[in-house]
Amino acid sequence: MNETTNDFFQMVENHRSVRSYHTDREIPPEHERMIVAAAQRSSSSCNLQTYVFISVKDREKRKKIAGICAKQRYVYQANLFYLVCVDLYKMKIATEKAGYRYYQEQFFDSFLMAAMDTAIAAQSAALAAESMGYGICMIGGVRNHPEKIIEIMGLPEKVFPVTGLCVGIPAKTNPIKPRLPLKGVYFDGAYDPQAVEEAIEEYDRVMLESGIYKDREIPLDEVERLDGVDASQNHYGWIEHSARRISSKNPERARAHLRSVLEKAGFGFS
Repeated sequence: MNETTNDFFQMVENHRSVRSYHTDREIPPEHERMIVAAAQRSSSSCNLQTYVFISVKDREKRKKIAGICAKQRYVYQANLFYLVCVDLYKMKIATEKAGYRYYQEQFFDSFLMAAMDTAIAAQSAALAAESMGYGICMIGGVRNHPEKIIEIMGLPEKVFPVTGLCVGIPAKTNPIKPRLPLKGVYFDGAYDPQAVEEAIEEYDRVMLESGIYKDREIPLDEVERLDGVDASQNHYGWIEHSARRISSKNPERARAHLRSVLEKAGFGFS
């Protein structure tokens, strides 16, 4: 590998979410545009580019968005905040201009394809920002109440917020969070359930020892226990934390209303 390749891998290995920023400094407008321009070079299904980055500058709107995102103050404090959305409004314009009925708008794959493109572009933007020395944090909390985000930002039909992206000059950095062993996410030729289970158990021990979940436990009253299981005796590592996260009945964790919001915004699920 050459030096440039090594620099890239080192940057990726050093990734961590940054939630504290120097608020007295600014990101130059040209950097703001360069980050999005880099995201545009991402892979895009059929070159449809069904995403949009909205740089939210209005401080009152930012405060409202932060409140929706579980009161995450860094949404308001970050030097730059992008709202990254699926954008099928572009496709509506294209079909109307060409004189065709937008037949595929009724199908789930249209949204799934756009969501994939949007996520890929958001990650490219994050990498671009980190390559410039900025810290970033993805904000999935915009999906807590996307209908409120749509109203605050005046989004047209077929535009849906997928994530927020905080970008800024780091005031404080967190430790690098360990990841699953490679054998849990990479297979040569076929899926290996046993390797996945082993990787999960190994990772659970690593995360327990890291202390990363201290004061971050998801309350037991949010989850439904299986009959005969006393979950209160479980040690609180990755398995326990993740299991509670995806078993939680807390509306802002489960987001059970997303389909109805998407349908109201003009997305199909046939």
